[in-house]
Amino acid sequence: MSQVESSNDSELFDVRREIDQIDEKIIQLLTLRSKCVEQIAEIKCRQNLSIYDSSRENNIIEKFTRDNPTHYQSVDMANIFHAILRAGLNQQLLYRAEHEG
Repeated sequence: MSQVESSNDSELFDVRREIDQIDEKIIQLLTLRSKCVEQIAEIKCRQNLSIYDSSRENNIIEKFTRDNPTHYQSVDMANIFHAILRAGLNQQLLYRAEHEG
């Protein structure tokens, strides 16, 4: 292996390690978010509110696609947030199913 290849491998390794650390932070934030979603599910059940709020979902997706500071395409940001919101919806539906009665 040449010195250039070794340097490139090291550079790639360093950047990937940074991405791994960022991924860990994303997991921590998603964990915090899921705890908040659990609280929201509890409140909605207690107050007999609808689990799904399409206007809120649309506002969130619109905000993060309109004010997109990343280098990702807006459609990709919409897909990311749609997946996060769908996971929260599923969590709330499961909570309701487990706590109705």
